[in-house]
Amino acid sequence: MQRDADEPLSGKMLPRWPRIIRTFALLFVFSFGLFVAGVNRSCVPVFDEQIYIDGAKSILSHRGILNPEHPPLGKFLIAEGMALAGDNPLGWRLAGMVCGALSVSVVFLWTCLILKDHTLALTAALLTLFNNFIYVMSRNASLDVPMFMFVLLGLTSFTAALQGDIGLGVRRVLLVFSGITFGLAAACKWTAAVSLSVIWLVVIVLLTWHTIQRRKMTEELYVPAKHLQASGLVFLVFSLFAVPLIFYTLAFIPVLKSTHTPFSLAEVVRIHLAMWNMSKGVLGNRALYSPWYRWPFQTTPMRGYSYLIGNPVVMWMGVLAIAVCIARLWKRITLPEGLVVLLYFTSLLQWAVIPRSITYYYYYFPAAMFLSVAIAIALSRGKYLPFQRARGPFILVLAALIVFVYCYQQMAHLSPPWDCMLGCWS
Repeated sequence: MQRDADEPLSGKMLPRWPRIIRTFALLFVFSFGLFVAGVNRSCVPVFDEQIYIDGAKSILSHRGILNPEHPPLGKFLIAEGMALAGDNPLGWRLAGMVCGALSVSVVFLWTCLILKDHTLALTAALLTLFNNFIYVMSRNASLDVPMFMFVLLGLTSFTAALQGDIGLGVRRVLLVFSGITFGLAAACKWTAAVSLSVIWLVVIVLLTWHTIQRRKMTEELYVPAKHLQASGLVFLVFSLFAVPLIFYTLAFIPVLKSTHTPFSLAEVVRIHLAMWNMSKGVLGNRALYSPWYRWPFQTTPMRGYSYLIGNPVVMWMGVLAIAVCIARLWKRITLPEGLVVLLYFTSLLQWAVIPRSITYYYYYFPAAMFLSVAIAIALSRGKYLPFQRARGPFILVLAALIVFVYCYQQMAHLSPPWDCMLGCWS
């Protein structure tokens, strides 16, 4: 029997864990195989890859980091990939491909926890895999993919702590793990702090609502609010503020050791002031400039970055799904819709306030990754979309796959005549 469109998700049962684990593993293997196939075809650094490759080389040679305008963890991961596979295209991109494949699998796990629906979670993961962003960026040495993988792990652990039918001890372990992964995400790139701020907003709203008007809360919100209150405010501050800060700071110790600099608070402050000044002073390439408000509907590929362009099936249907989620929130506050709307808009609108003289289309990556989850959430109570639950996931994944295959010839750097086997595009 089909569930009513407005029925809350709190009463649903999570799919069996063996099935979830099998799907998680299969998604990782399939995604990594797709990413690694032909990675050596692009044998020269693409776009900003050379910056991070040089930074990784300086780490491997114990000379500090040549490009210290970002935190060090992402560059350490690239260096580990080069240590395992060598100074070659596979080595440069190994960390990104592993983190990208994990991201696809974790999207599945996170959506499964939110919606308690295996089919919709698999739909979100496949739409993520075929959205073009994860494919292009995982096959280039960058900081964004490792950063986002850690953010997803933090979101998943936090969601499990909120909604899981588990003991207090396990819940607190999950909250600490969430804090650790958010700290590691920020140690790759500062923009991870935006997603952590969303988590804190959810915590504050749920705790305040539970304290003031708990009788007016729906069960879908009352249960996670009760779990947060049981965890204790002091423990929440420890796990979601102190722990991220500690693990973020720990990432700088290897950098200081490599330059024989004693670890101290003053030195950490000095490093961060230098990072802030350098990040503000980055000039970039004006010819590739793209303002943030154009990204959701951009149709011109970023040719210098492996012809990066979001899959319009995912990008445009995702924006429609975000609108559906907003419409539902206007009617009734729900956790899945609230989370995805906040995460999408904060990831996008941060570029309206971050002091960067130039922004690039690939900065849309974290926001674009939430669109596939938004589509799954919209389909979960799907009277707002022109699809029935039985057909919608299949139609969307098939359409996204067709567009992905069409874009693949350019994104994968196929050689002539295969680069135009389905028609050339620019």
